Amino acid sequence: MVIVKVLVGSVRPNRFGPQIAQWLMELSKEHTDATFELVDLEQVNLPFLDEPDLPSAGNYQQEHTKKWAAVIGPADGFIWVHPEYNHGVSPALKNAIDYLWKEWNNKPVALAGYGAEAGGSRAAEQLRLVASGVMMFDIRTQLVIANYSQQLDESGKFQPTDIQTKIAHKLLTEIVFWSGQFQRARKELSA
Repeated sequence: MVIVKVLVGSVRPNRFGPQIAQWLMELSKEHTDATFELVDLEQVNLPFLDEPDLPSAGNYQQEHTKKWAAVIGPADGFIWVHPEYNHGVSPALKNAIDYLWKEWNNKPVALAGYGAEAGGSRAAEQLRLVASGVMMFDIRTQLVIANYSQQLDESGKFQPTDIQTKIAHKLLTEIVFWSGQFQRARKELSA
């Protein structure tokens, strides 16, 4: 069985990302061919990149980097839940990606973005480039939640549309499938 990590890519107070991640975790219960695990960057609490060596050297010196590598390494695939800040990527998510190298390599990633009118789609395009840079495969299906504040009920809870739920299930199905394919490919590559 593959392991898919759902990564909350924002650390701001009052952030919306945890609601999307929790919703995806609920939907993932219907996808029993994988284990889904939630990872929240706020709880990981990485400082700004402070490794003396390049991540590709795999010579991690800092204890927080070693712990982070132990969280990311066992995963077969990822869903990055990300906001869009000023038409770009969350600095906390970019920093977390930049810390590691081989732990990301040859693994698929799905993108679940949120924001104003663009719904995180501009940040998603930048994340596709970053994913390529750490030798990841980004799946085309992505979740885009535009103007998310208009989908909150009176208690502030996200109310997804039927279309968003359909896309989310497609994204979950695809990330599980590709995680399995890449898991086999990594085994062949290491043989």
